[in-house]
Amino acid sequence: MELTPIKGLPVLAAKTEDGRHFLVLSDIHLGLASMMGMKRPLPEEEVSEVCRTVDSARCITGARSLIILGDLKHGLFMPNVHERKALRSLTERLAGNFKEVWIVKGNHDYGIDDTVDSRIKMIGKGGLELDGVAFIHGHSLPRMSNDLRSYDAIVTGHIHPQLQLSGEWKPVWLFLKGGVRTRPRKVVVLPHFNKYASRASYRPGPPATLAPFMARLEIDRYIYEMWDLDLNKMAEGEASAIVHVRE
Repeated sequence: MELTPIKGLPVLAAKTEDGRHFLVLSDIHLGLASMMGMKRPLPEEEVSEVCRTVDSARCITGARSLIILGDLKHGLFMPNVHERKALRSLTERLAGNFKEVWIVKGNHDYGIDDTVDSRIKMIGKGGLELDGVAFIHGHSLPRMSNDLRSYDAIVTGHIHPQLQLSGEWKPVWLFLKGGVRTRPRKVVVLPHFNKYASRASYRPGPPATLAPFMARLEIDRYIYEMWDLDLNKMAEGEASAIVHVRE
């Protein structure tokens, strides 16, 4: 499977061996700005912001399918009024614009099933697999967790990788790359989709603490790279320097 970050957008383009094109994104966190005390955006404005970015990615790639890797909303409990309005509107619009939409449930997605559009395919925390690639939110292990070597790659969100660039925290892509004989050969951690998350200093914690699967990787066999949204390499080194696994 081809996995290609889209320049300027927090969206991954995925192309399967049989030629299907997917968009992959994570951590929309609808309602975050409202919980920060901001009066805007209103639910429909927030949905329009999301759809503009998704539509840009769809026009670039021609993708007809969409995978959202969890944390569609921000609150940890049942959706509040803002979140319900935004969830209903966003999922209706996405279901109308794509042939198929999957949502892999994240740790913030409690109680969303009755609110999302019925055309959306809801996937549990174990995620889904396409062409040997595991697509998960990251707070739980993938379904084949007993042997991660069964995967060619893992694509995840949840971690919110960020770097301080020009004095501000900015979302970045995080890649873990293994050698020829290492499996999975790579891990792709998506930048958060919600542009307010960095402004809110929303940095949940270190990768190995947040993502249990990382503790099962042979981390010494990997290097890491961080790219900004314009796909410039901003940092690199031994993965063990940023993924601290407790013995």
